[in-house]
Amino acid sequence: MDWFMAAMVGAAGGASMEAVDIIKAVKWHRQMPWNVQSDTIDPPQRRGDVRPGEEHLPAPGWKAYCVAGVLRLFVSSALTGVVAASYPQSTNALVSFLIGLGALSAVQQATTLVPLMVKNVGRAALGGVVEAAQQPSQAPIPGPAQPNGGPPGVPTGSHISGNPSPAPGVAGEQELTGGGGTA
Repeated sequence: MDWFMAAMVGAAGGASMEAVDIIKAVKWHRQMPWNVQSDTIDPPQRRGDVRPGEEHLPAPGWKAYCVAGVLRLFVSSALTGVVAASYPQSTNALVSFLIGLGALSAVQQATTLVPLMVKNVGRAALGGVVEAAQQPSQAPIPGPAQPNGGPPGVPTGSHISGNPSPAPGVAGEQELTGGGGTA
């Protein structure tokens, strides 16, 4: 099956899903869904995605539903065509129809993941620099004074405690130009 025929079968799957949505809306509201006004929805419950004042909007009308239906057919056929072009040997009519049925849900789920993916890619690109800068600095843990007279919470042998002893194999001084160090 070529990608264009698979896209047409996927559009049929999208049309089937749109028909199911309209049938459910007609059964629930006892009228066509484009005639349902937001304040006549029974039971009137406040949803999180509704802003104040949207409860009294007029019915969307049949033109809005036609545009939404055409866009659903476009999404279904485009996604099915892409899958069929990518995997031509494993695409048949049943697979194309099923992809068309679930295309809108798949695209919606993928778009909710995009901000998370961008955030993770940004973190990986910066190499944790942002997290290190955002973490609060750790204050020294109060405790008994150390035997060498240094402040509590500072390990023995650090530059702050007055006993500088660098780690073995590390140069004592380094030039800022990166030319090496002197011991």
